[in-house]
Amino acid sequence: MENLYYYSVIIETKKDLSRGRTSNFQILIFSPIGLVSILTFLTLFLGIWRISGPEQNPFNAIILSLSFWKDGFFSLLAFTLQMMMVLAFGFALAIYRPINEALRNLSAKPGNLSEAVLLVAAVSQFAGLLNWGFGLITGALLARFVHLALVEKKQKSNPELLAACGYLGMAVWHGGLSASSLLSIAEAKHGLANEIGIIPVTETILSIQNLVVTLGLVLVFGLTAFIISKKSAQEYQENEMQNFPSVSQGKEDQLALWLGLLFLVILMLDLVFGGNRGLSSISLNWVIFLLFGLSLIFYRSWNNFMIATKEGLKSSLDIFIQFPFYGGIMGVILGSGLLVELAGWTASWATESTFPLFTFYSAALVNFFIPSGGGQWAVQGPLIMKTAEILKLSFAKMALAFAYGDQISNLLQPFWALPLLSISGVSVRKLLPYCLMFFGVGIVFLSLMIWLFL
Repeated sequence: MENLYYYSVIIETKKDLSRGRTSNFQILIFSPIGLVSILTFLTLFLGIWRISGPEQNPFNAIILSLSFWKDGFFSLLAFTLQMMMVLAFGFALAIYRPINEALRNLSAKPGNLSEAVLLVAAVSQFAGLLNWGFGLITGALLARFVHLALVEKKQKSNPELLAACGYLGMAVWHGGLSASSLLSIAEAKHGLANEIGIIPVTETILSIQNLVVTLGLVLVFGLTAFIISKKSAQEYQENEMQNFPSVSQGKEDQLALWLGLLFLVILMLDLVFGGNRGLSSISLNWVIFLLFGLSLIFYRSWNNFMIATKEGLKSSLDIFIQFPFYGGIMGVILGSGLLVELAGWTASWATESTFPLFTFYSAALVNFFIPSGGGQWAVQGPLIMKTAEILKLSFAKMALAFAYGDQISNLLQPFWALPLLSISGVSVRKLLPYCLMFFGVGIVFLSLMIWLFL
């Protein structure tokens, strides 16, 4: 009997381990790296299918597709570093202690939940338009501080709704100053420069169309949050909240301060006397240069600047790992001829009036598989621009349609919500219903705006 008992324990243990392995495998498959792996294999399959033919040996088609993927794997190294720097410096600014203290003081202003959601929604969206990394962390911190302030005042709160409002910066960011796709096509040597030329930010981010659409979306989200708050106040329930780090201004040296001031002087001189004067000089590198300089000035001390930037770099690890995969996917799409074939197929049924909406919806869908706006543009941008060329549509307007689609589905995309969940302490299960409401009103509003303006 004793032996039988031990034998049964071993069997149950093996079953538990097996269930654990299955669960871990399922989690991995639906993680960002799992999804990009699936997309990689799908693209390779389509590339092999495109290359194969009566005159092409199947083995050669496989070798060619793998070669295209390998060659493209390192094609986005510069863009990868740019995206990592945007997030790292935006993160560093968000954890700057005076900003944390300002957020704490601001969180004491609302007297009830309705005032609280309006405040969190407004600040998170404004911060997200400045920089998506800054907006993500600022929105999460403010949502947490405001919730605790309401509880301290013995007011009813709703931490899940506040967290959803703190996430709204990620639903408007691609119309703002860190819009990766719109800033990248303003660069002199971007990946599609030979096909579409240089498209300055005055035609995209700073255009009348984008300013109207983005401001309208901010107001729609604010109104939605206010309406939801009237019916969703709840008694406080204990939840887990991470003690998030904040870094103070250094005093032991002033090296970072002087370097930062040099950065700002160079930017001002470039705006006034540079080859591209005025707002047309704003590009992705320009924004990164500004963030770099501001971070240096804020922290003053080189040591404190390094501590804050290190925290930001930790949050950019997924970009570092995944962007080369997007480059490989782009290499297969371009090298195998899939791009031309897909563009021709799309243009065969799309029209000038339907393609902007198709671009918007397809960008929202693809964002679930490629959760980075920059990585998604690298894969989807060439197809959109090629089809726009065939249909004789505005490249700038199609880039905006893509940007709106990419940003709105962030509300249902868990990839960037991880820092928010950790800081606010809410569960994704309770956060999702509120994000779904914002997504619904946002996609309806943007669809109408694209139909009217693009």
